[in-house]
Amino acid sequence: MAALAESARFIHVLFGAIGLAAFWIPIFARKGAVNHVRFGKVFVWSAYVVLSAAAIALASRFVSLAQNGIGPTEAPVQFAFLVFLAYLTFVTYVTLRQGMAVLRHKRHPTLLATNFNRVLALAAIAASVGLIVYAIVLAPPNRILLFALSPIGLGVGFGNIKYMGGTHASQRAWLYEHLGAMIGAGIAFHTAFAVFGATRLFDIGLSGWVAVIPWILPAALGIPAISIWTNYYRRKYREIT
Repeated sequence: MAALAESARFIHVLFGAIGLAAFWIPIFARKGAVNHVRFGKVFVWSAYVVLSAAAIALASRFVSLAQNGIGPTEAPVQFAFLVFLAYLTFVTYVTLRQGMAVLRHKRHPTLLATNFNRVLALAAIAASVGLIVYAIVLAPPNRILLFALSPIGLGVGFGNIKYMGGTHASQRAWLYEHLGAMIGAGIAFHTAFAVFGATRLFDIGLSGWVAVIPWILPAALGIPAISIWTNYYRRKYREIT
């Protein structure tokens, strides 16, 4: 089990680095051009590998804790952190899947309203609510981290449900949905780098509430970027003045 977890972590880091590098090329490349499509696919498949590896590593860790009789009361910080990472892994998967699915049904978003997609959206909402309840009831010392990013699942779930309803004033709603979802997935990549990569690479030791900053900074920058990028294309296509 330990070897499996270690292998998963290695794959997670390797493809995380590939995905992080590939993310920026489709962002700035001409939309629909060769580089946009090519490197977009590299980012997406890297992300799927990263998420799969994360799921394996987390499952392995949960099993290991259970085998040693360790639960949320015996190791509150560690257990809460694992729950939090599992939440982020799932929500990122839902976001990434939505970002690619909208491309297959550009003109008919209601075709996305399958039972599976609805369950995923509702599960993202439930994951956010569950994380909040976990933080309130068990009150782990690192609960501020759980509270800080718990709204993401709500936004993803309700946003996906709304999009699947098909009530869009713009024929380019698929473009804005795709942009938002892919930047959202990129936020997850940059969050992982800020927390696990940059702090170790530059030997940055953060403690207390300051330790939350690497977790929320990519979202604090990325979410406004989604709005700016979307408005740029709305103006380009003369949907807003």
